[in-house]
Amino acid sequence: MAVSRQDLEGAISSYWKIKEEQAERARAKKAAKAAEKKRAAEILASRDAGVDARDLATAVVIAEAVDSEVVATDDGGEDSGTEGSVRGGKQFDPIADVIARFFREADYPDICIHTASQLELPGFYRPQKKWDLVVNWGETLVAAFELKALGGPSYGNNFNNRVEEAVGSATDVRRAFAEIYPDSEMPWLGYLFIMQDDEKSQHPVGLAKSPLLVDETWRRKSYQGRGGIFCERLLQSKLYDGVCYVTAPMGTGEFSEPSPEVGWDAFSDAISDRIFTLRKRGIPSLRIPRQAAWSAPAIFD
Repeated sequence: MAVSRQDLEGAISSYWKIKEEQAERARAKKAAKAAEKKRAAEILASRDAGVDARDLATAVVIAEAVDSEVVATDDGGEDSGTEGSVRGGKQFDPIADVIARFFREADYPDICIHTASQLELPGFYRPQKKWDLVVNWGETLVAAFELKALGGPSYGNNFNNRVEEAVGSATDVRRAFAEIYPDSEMPWLGYLFIMQDDEKSQHPVGLAKSPLLVDETWRRKSYQGRGGIFCERLLQSKLYDGVCYVTAPMGTGEFSEPSPEVGWDAFSDAISDRIFTLRKRGIPSLRIPRQAAWSAPAIFD
């Protein structure tokens, strides 16, 4: 049974649901911490509080200060700026499962399809990088996928983070494979990007002042428009072999495709083409090869 657009719609709907559940837990945790901090302040302000109570209250205040410092220096994870924002994680599982179906239906065994563990691929500028879905056949990297999203209310810096992550991840792993596995099949990389569809992401934004000329393509584009240009160029520059860019209102799986070049159909076709190309080379076969030792030490000249 072919993987369909409806499958992706269902996965995106599940993505929003899981994300909201995570946000609810984060808000509850934040409220509990606020109540704890308030109680600690009351104890420290009270002249009648015992030594033990004051020590506990002081520990709460110190812990709160450390947590605040960590948050302030964090890069914001997947979508910094939203209440209860979290890093990647379980919300992408439904989408990873949909993409994994392409390979399961092409007879790749589960031992070769990684969605929860063994997701670390070798890097050149760093030892390893964790991807969201990895499919291998021995030392052949059949496909590796990055799954990213961008939501409001803060779009600017977070959009820049998505760009830097995508370009860096692809460049890093391609260079590593060229060094470690020069005679092997080069990595096939996929990228799926969901942008929240709301008034702010639809509204055109200006460019910052610069002493140099800026590509006119970016002028007066909304963040949704910028997302389309970004994803088209990831594909055109061959940093990624398959790219899917969709926008969806929070809470619904119904998505739009601002650019057909990087829409779901084109993405599906790219994955299918990859599977077909490897099948002509006998991958997969009845005999499952020894799994790749990507964590083994490598020496670069």
